[in-house]
Amino acid sequence: MELVYSQTNVETVRSKKKKRGRFTGLFFALPLLIFVSVFTFFGIFYNVYISFFEWSGIGSKLFIGFGNYVNLLQDPNFYQALGNTVIFLVMTIPLSMAFGLLLATLLNGVWAASSLFKSIFFLPHIIAVVTVGTTFAGIYEPNFGLLNSVLRYVGLESLAHSWLSEPATALNAIAVVYVFANSGFYMLIYYTSLLNIDQEIFDASKMDGAGVSKQFRYIIFPMLSGTHITLLILGIIHALKVFDLIWIMTEGGPGGETELISTFLFRESLLKYKVGYSGAVSVILLLIAFGYTAFQLRVYNRIRR
Repeated sequence: MELVYSQTNVETVRSKKKKRGRFTGLFFALPLLIFVSVFTFFGIFYNVYISFFEWSGIGSKLFIGFGNYVNLLQDPNFYQALGNTVIFLVMTIPLSMAFGLLLATLLNGVWAASSLFKSIFFLPHIIAVVTVGTTFAGIYEPNFGLLNSVLRYVGLESLAHSWLSEPATALNAIAVVYVFANSGFYMLIYYTSLLNIDQEIFDASKMDGAGVSKQFRYIIFPMLSGTHITLLILGIIHALKVFDLIWIMTEGGPGGETELISTFLFRESLLKYKVGYSGAVSVILLLIAFGYTAFQLRVYNRIRR
């Protein structure tokens, strides 16, 4: 009886310690929870709230229910911005991931002085977007820009034109800049994931005569499936929020050809003073991001099973 009683006391003490440990962890996390609640969740709920009002940001609000959402679904400019955003995602995310994976693979198995090359390739990602956008705006400049000057020098003057002012090339030109600036981030994540693969697998494949191309096809690419999904989610969420690069280079022009959801939201809110309407836009953008993330995580869970 005494043994049973003592075991019961020990279990009770352990249970109390676990509860104290949970409360201790919650106590340390409380400042972060408060910060996230104030600056994230409050902003989300407030945007949902004001989306039901006609409001310029100054003065009284006029409740109009779902009027902003109705107007939004009838706005051709919104559909143009949404279409441009989808095109931008399709152009930039696969290319950024492909270049990042290629660089990570080469750094892992081919190039010497990989630390130097990692720094060089990652550098564009940490440079201020203002610097990158301004630099490439100068490169794309039609009269004295580097790109057109090189084309004229090599005898391809017929290809030289105003890259950011023509609807056919403006979004493509910005997509190139985005890929250049972000491929280093994808490279770093892929490279870190490659380091977690057992080196004995690569050694065994080398003994069997497998080169870098076969290692990539049969080892690296399949074993990084989780990293592919993660980067796809992060990349699309990040690309949905791209604003500064677009605004610096074209401000959404010409004729709205480079207008994305983010710049459309900024224009409606701070330039046209349609705060309630822009709240509806931000809610739609949030639902798109949330829906895509939920779908992608579901696919990822199925793959893992």
